[in-house]
Amino acid sequence: MALSSGFRFEERMAGRYHLLATPSDEREMEFTLTARAPSIASFLRRPVATMEGEADLQGFADHKPARGTMLISPLVKRVIGYDFEFKGNDGETYRFQGQKDVELSRLQSSMSRLPASIFDSKGAEVGRAVVHFHYRADLFRFLRSWRLD
Repeated sequence: MALSSGFRFEERMAGRYHLLATPSDEREMEFTLTARAPSIASFLRRPVATMEGEADLQGFADHKPARGTMLISPLVKRVIGYDFEFKGNDGETYRFQGQKDVELSRLQSSMSRLPASIFDSKGAEVGRAVVHFHYRADLFRFLRSWRLD
């Protein structure tokens, strides 16, 4: 394996979100993203991958393209951070930001639960979400998606 080679993988997470204006109106959401690092050497220096795929926030951003970055540092910083933008059904740009805080004593649950916030284009928080990686449904597909580029 050459350090000049990059890698990629796909991840799907699903759960619920609500807008702060209507906190009792929880809705389904999911995203499927492909994360890529251009080279293993650059990733080891700075553990960030680019992401692109689709975000689906029921009634708010239905099946919209999403792009951003993923900080992948579960061992050193003990975090996996997600930061991506998407357009809402209203045509405005929104940002999803969340972070898994990796705890060795709760490894499976801390690696599968992602609390997040949704921000408008001015940086104001407009919603909150909790999505999960579902091991039973998605682990095999996730592992099979890993590729060297």
